[in-house]
Amino acid sequence: MSVRIGINGFGRIGRSLLRIAAEHPSAITVAAINDIAPVDRLAYGLKRDSLRGRFAGSVSVAPGRLIVGDQPVWTWHEAQPARIPWADAGVDVVIEATGKFRDGDLARTHITHGGARKVVISASADRPDAVLVWGANHETYDPDRHDVVSPASCGVNALSVLAKVLLDRFGLRSVHTTVVLAAQGWQKIHDSLTDTSRNDPRLGRAAQTSILPHDHVAGDLVSVVLPGLGPIRYSYYCVPTPVGSLAEVSGFTDRPVSAEEVNRAIAEAAAGPLRGVIDYDPDPTVSIDVLNNPASCLFDPSGTRTSADGGVQVRGWFDNEWGFSNRLLDLARLLGKREPVPAGAGRAPEVVPAAV
Repeated sequence: MSVRIGINGFGRIGRSLLRIAAEHPSAITVAAINDIAPVDRLAYGLKRDSLRGRFAGSVSVAPGRLIVGDQPVWTWHEAQPARIPWADAGVDVVIEATGKFRDGDLARTHITHGGARKVVISASADRPDAVLVWGANHETYDPDRHDVVSPASCGVNALSVLAKVLLDRFGLRSVHTTVVLAAQGWQKIHDSLTDTSRNDPRLGRAAQTSILPHDHVAGDLVSVVLPGLGPIRYSYYCVPTPVGSLAEVSGFTDRPVSAEEVNRAIAEAAAGPLRGVIDYDPDPTVSIDVLNNPASCLFDPSGTRTSADGGVQVRGWFDNEWGFSNRLLDLARLLGKREPVPAGAGRAPEVVPAAV
């Protein structure tokens, strides 16, 4: 049964979510969207995208609805989460994709006031019920305790799945992580001293002219996801490329290993338990090669380095919007699962599709 999701915020992530869901209608139904932009602007943003190209299906509008193919999607334009009537559209899981409501208690109002059952925050968050990264620790999800979850960030997803393979196969300690992130929607074309979405004034500098150091706590969040790694040192930079980002993990294994052993371990994970989460490309790759790749990480075996004292370094690419959006939908499907109705308990109430 398709999980019905609501998207709060129809920006880069929100539009990616709908595009991906449209390709998998049997698994995900986008039942509703909330965004302060008018519905005709939402339709235009979906139809035409400078990076993804034209939307493959038809898009039209009706009063209070965005029509995607033959699927009506409820649309609202509320500024505060507590005012969005998700229950009216039969929404199971809200993906909080505005980037603004990253506090777990505030995001919980999608449930307490809006009537949704679960919430996935599309960013690192304060006080979620759990930080769940698909392929690294999502199996720790507890439906009785975890109503508001965060998958951290796109960079944390890429780093965590690489680190998990190394940790599980070889042991891993004294870890350092590096993320080199493509330009983000909150960055500015020209220098701006206000409204930069971040406290660091450097992040208000022109996105296309500089490499910008970023104090994102990626390493701390990887430690939350994989506590067996212990404290992690980390570096994070924003660079002037439109799409395609880099993740590197380095540290020391419990015994010396060869680059061939490391690459084989990651290839086996990509072909087995982490299929679809790690993609393995034997060719030398650059950042644009990961465009529209749905994996959390496109592993680059040419970047693997090892040393006689157990030192190891690996790298991979990630499409910071597309791969992350696929993982958000993976989590939405997990959180949206309903337990089967026991025999003799009567029929579960039917969710009636929205009508135009």
